[in-house]
Formats: sequence, structure tokens, C-alpha cells
Amino acid sequence: MAFPPPFLLRACLLLSALSCTAAAAAPVQVAAGPGLAELSLEQLSDLPVTSVSGRPESLRSAPASVFVISGEDIRRSGATSLPEALRLAPNLQVARMSAGQYAISARGFNNAIANKLLVLIDGRTIYSTLFSGVFWDFHDVVLEDVERIEVVSGPGGTLWGANAVNGVINVITRTAAATQGGLVSATRSHRGGREAARWGGRLGEAGHLRIYGLSLDRDNTSRANGTEVPDATTKHQVGFRSDLNVARGLLTLQGDAFRGGDDPAANNFAPDIHGGNLLGRWESRFADGSPYRLQAYYDVQARDDVNLFRNRMSSWDLQFTHEPRMPQGHQLLWGGGYRSARDNNEPSPIVRFIPGERRLAWANLFAQHQVQRGDWQFTLGAKAERNSYTGVEFLPNARVAYQHSERNTTWAALSRVVRAPARIDRELFVPANPPFLINGGDGFQSEVARVAEIGHRGQAGRNLSYSATVFRQHYERLRGGAGVPLRIANRIEGHVDGLEAWAQWQPAEFARLSLGFLGLRKDLRFSEPPEDATSIANLGNDPRQQWKLRAQFDLPRRTDLDFQVRRVGALASPAVPSYTAVDVRLGWQVAPELEIALVAQNLFDREHVEFGDPATASRFGRRLFLRVVWQP
Repeated sequence: MAFPPPFLLRACLLLSALSCTAAAAAPVQVAAGPGLAELSLEQLSDLPVTSVSGRPESLRSAPASVFVISGEDIRRSGATSLPEALRLAPNLQVARMSAGQYAISARGFNNAIANKLLVLIDGRTIYSTLFSGVFWDFHDVVLEDVERIEVVSGPGGTLWGANAVNGVINVITRTAAATQGGLVSATRSHRGGREAARWGGRLGEAGHLRIYGLSLDRDNTSRANGTEVPDATTKHQVGFRSDLNVARGLLTLQGDAFRGGDDPAANNFAPDIHGGNLLGRWESRFADGSPYRLQAYYDVQARDDVNLFRNRMSSWDLQFTHEPRMPQGHQLLWGGGYRSARDNNEPSPIVRFIPGERRLAWANLFAQHQVQRGDWQFTLGAKAERNSYTGVEFLPNARVAYQHSERNTTWAALSRVVRAPARIDRELFVPANPPFLINGGDGFQSEVARVAEIGHRGQAGRNLSYSATVFRQHYERLRGGAGVPLRIANRIEGHVDGLEAWAQWQPAEFARLSLGFLGLRKDLRFSEPPEDATSIANLGNDPRQQWKLRAQFDLPRRTDLDFQVRRVGALASPAVPSYTAVDVRLGWQVAPELEIALVAQNLFDREHVEFGDPATASRFGRRLFLRVVWQP
């Protein structure tokens, strides 16, 4: 697959901006509903989520620890990237490592190659076959087009597969019909920013289309001694989405292409990257009225950071789901899928994969049955998933929920989930030429987690909603190293206990307060000698607790004011001090089509490190942005 050069991407941005002007002259009929800013907390609790059961259900009744980041939340946060938007979720750990790279996890095990969190964008899985995690600098979206982000902490293997161990992030963008007309946004600071342009129009009488262009640039960050980290980079991206009502169904086609980096200056802080994807989805009903969905996509990702990974991956994926007609009080969802990938790694000065090229395949079949008996809801599901390394893995899940009233639900769940081996577990050799210090792990098996959860979600009056979940996740066969040269093996076991809770209070129509808390206690040990403290430390560097407070105020003269305070506890290895960050946004709706906002990040903090060795890691301090959004 060939990808557009930077000058073509910039031309697409200009074309989108010109299209916005043209769209202003044409009347567009869009089905509009109230924005989330106009919804009460009670209405917010009734918003549909799909990531828990695979079909729409109200947030209030979903039997899982799920937090929804709305498009309105993202707008009022002042976030400039997808990882920054994910900071809004109290059940996620988000740590910035450099100008464009992040470590993100749920329920612990956070590091640069975190591998227990499944992430989807509009139904497309975006994890890398290299390490079962996400390269976050690959994935950008036009934030103004995001409808919501569903963040499920806890296992989701029955629906989503082997890598959904500690959570699922499901990014859902608006339909093409909901993004008609034009939009141009620019967010700038003295250290970089981003520009985006989008245009939406009709496709005949039964369809809609949107196209977009996105460009971003970031300056170097700096270390504690004042030297610069060479992580400055640029990125350009274009894409489209079309939704077409055909016969008895809805056909969605969408795709993206991107290029980033400043080759030949690429390095492991700012790699040379490019990629693209194309997705098709058909949603319809069989003759008996039962809904089904068929989805396929093709994805290419290439990364060259010169020093570590020189990786190119191409994959295609096919998924089918069906919800047959059932007796009243019963709901059944079943489906299956197949995914194939070709992964190629050229040797770098530090890393070699043997063999250099590998073909991988995954196949799955799942079923989930939900029964409603009065105020009780019972869910039982299982997935059988086959991978190229360990064969068939079994992923069962059982959930029960009791609805005390229309506003209060208590739920509990038991799950077994696995993290299947990736190439980095079995085929990694360091350095690139013998004698090797790391000598692969040809016998590495799937990591296993058995998880117990109990939670309550409720509402007190009309102005206070809350959710709390306690959990224990028991792990077996976690990754560790043994011997000289070191061989990757399943050598660590233990458990993680935790509490995640959040609440929203709306004391007045013009004010809303949100508070979130996450506490973790990890107890890991070696299942067999010899013991190596480094192996356990490498499994993740997590704060024992973190909390965040958000305050939103609607002021006179079409002005809004937003605060976010984040307190992140200290990290143990390497030792990173705790920090408190305060972000502020002041927005002004100058006219119906024009919004201007001033955003301050880390307002009262000169500098802090979020991840890595404080002596050499990137430090992040006060930064001011000006954002302009024009929707003609």
C-alpha cells in the first residue's frame, strides 16, 4: 500500500477547508438531539453503551465498571490528542513519556509496552502484533468528531478476545450524517499544535459522507539537566467515512492514511511512521427481524525508530455477530471471526527478531446469553479463541446484576482471560548479533488472569450519581526472565487488589463537579527460582493511588470555564515523585459558528516527570494553547 507524501496531505487539509466554505452555502438536514451539556445526570446515566454486552444498553444497568467520556467532555477538557482525552477516565492510568508517546493501562502493569488493554476505534482493533499493545503515536482522530469513548476496566475477553485482560477502550466517532457541513479547528502553542479540517455532505438521497485532514507538530521536550530530548516530530493524516442506507441495511465504509516522523532524523523518541486502514461494515436484519453485523478491515502499520524496532505489519480481519430472536426475558449474542497478520522486523543495532518475518492467525467463536428475571439479570458467556502460538484458549465470563430501583444497580462478575503471546515474548533477541543477552522465549505460554469484581452504580436524587467497584485480579504465568543469557519465560504470579470510584454532582444548572479515585495494591512473586527483582519491576510502574477532580461552569455571555486537577501517586521503579497537575480552559462562543478557547496545562507546575528515570526522562511543565473552532 502506498501512502500520500506530506505535501499531498497538506493539500487535502486545504481542500477540506475550502469544502467547508462551500458547504455553508448549501442547506443540510441533520437529525439533531440535545448536546450532553444540556443533559441532566439522570439522562446521562441512561446513555447507551455497547462495550459491555456487545449491544446497546443503558450505562445505568451495564454490569461492569464502565466510564463514558462524551464528545462534550472532550471539548470542554481542552484535550489536544486522544491520550489526553483518555485522562478524563478515572479508571485509566495515563502517563506521558515524551512529546508524542504515552504509557496507558487499566488496573496496573503500565509501561512503554503495556499489553493488557484492548483498544478499538470504530470497531477496528489497533494493537500491535509486535507486543500486544498500542503504539499511541500511530493513532489520531479528529477529536471534534468523537461521539464517545467507552472505557471498561476489567476483563472483556468473552466479547473482545485474548488481549482484553485489564480493560477495553472503545472509541466511537459520529456517523457521517451527524457531521454534515464544515469544520476547521486550530490549536496552537509555542511548542506546537494541531490543525484539522472536515467536510460532510450527502451521498444521493440515502447516504452521507465526511472527509477530513489532520496535521500536527511537536517540539522537543527537555530533561532535568536542561538538554533537549530529540522527540520533535510532525504527522499528517487524511480519512473519510460514508454511511449509506441500502435496501434493508446500513453500509459503512471508512478509512485513514497517515505519515509521521522526520526521516532521516528518526529515532526511538520520534520514529518514522506511516500506515493506513480501510473498513467496511454491513448492519441489517434477517427475515425473522433478528439483527446481524458483518465487518471486515485491512490495516497496515510501519514503524522505524532506527535504534529499536523496524517493524512493518499488515493484517486483515473479518467478524460476524448475530442476535437471534429469543423468548421474552432472554437475549443471546453470538458470533465469530478470523484475523490474519504478516509481521516483518528488520534488525536494528539493538534488537533482532528470529525469524524476521512471521505470519500469524487468530480465529474465534463466542456466545453470550443474558436472562432477565424480575429485578435480576444473569449473563453467561464464553469465547474459544485460537492463536498461532498456544492453540485454543477458553475465555468464560459470568455476571449477575440486581436492580434495587430505577436508579440503583449492584453487580458482580467472575472471569477468566488470557494475554496470548506476541512476537516480543517468543522471538526477541538482544543485541542484534550474538552473543545474545536476551535469548528469546520459544516456550512462552499465555498469561492468565482470574478476576472477581463487585460494583454498585446509582443515583441519589436528581443531582448526584456515583459508581464504585472493588476487584481482585489473580495472575499466573506472567512474563519474567531467567538465566544468563536471559530467556523469556512464564515465571511470575500474584494478584492485584483495587478500588475504582467516581461521582458527579450538579449543584446548579450552571455547575457540575466530577471526582474520581483509583487505588491499587500489587503483590507479585516468582513461581519458581531463580528470583530476579528486575523481572517484576519490568511488569509495570504504577501509582498506588490517583485521583482527579473536574469542575465545569457555564458563565454569562456564552462563556464556559473548566478546571481539572490530577493527583498521581509516586512510582516505585524507577522512582518517580508524585505530582499534581492543574489544567484550565476558558471558552467563548463568539458566534454560533465560531468558538475560541484558551487552555492552560500544568498551570501551577513548572515541570514534572510522569514516567521513566527522572534523570533522563522528558519533563512536562506549563503550556498555553489557543484553540479556534469554526463551523460555517
